[in-house]
Amino acid sequence: MLLTVIILLLLASGFFMGFRRGLVLQLVHLAGFIIAYIVAILYFKQLAPVLKFWIPFPSSAADSDMFRMFGDVDLQTAYYRAIAFVILFIGTKIIVSVFGHMLDFLAELPLIRSVNHLSGGVLGFAEIYLIIFLLLYAGALTPVAGIQSAIDSSSLAGSMIGHTPVFSKIFRELWVAFAELH
Repeated sequence: MLLTVIILLLLASGFFMGFRRGLVLQLVHLAGFIIAYIVAILYFKQLAPVLKFWIPFPSSAADSDMFRMFGDVDLQTAYYRAIAFVILFIGTKIIVSVFGHMLDFLAELPLIRSVNHLSGGVLGFAEIYLIIFLLLYAGALTPVAGIQSAIDSSSLAGSMIGHTPVFSKIFRELWVAFAELH
């Protein structure tokens, strides 16, 4: 229940943050999201084995509903791939955002100014939704009882993980299904 409230508050704040930023700056953030996603997709498999030496694999909470959802997979491989993906994604997003803030002057152009805030709000909501989805999916692969019970008790979190169009299937194939093969 608490996780559901937090997710809803984050989604609302995403809309208002996008509304405040406006269309141009929110497009920069969305482009950063896409670039970060591409970088993470391209390099997470190379980074994951390195993380095994730096980040210990936590004790398993294998009786969790989330683990049963993923089936019989190599959870350790999926865990390190998820961590690698998140590290690459966040690092790239920060770098792109720093450079993107230099384009904020475009928001003052007359044509853009009229739709700037509402369009920014919609894009802000979408961006936060996808970030929450990414974190929830990575959390679902983390064998820590507290994280698992929080996700298990939130129907919204479970729905986001299992039923987000396109992304649920993509992340299952990237992290979980591929871990089954190796």
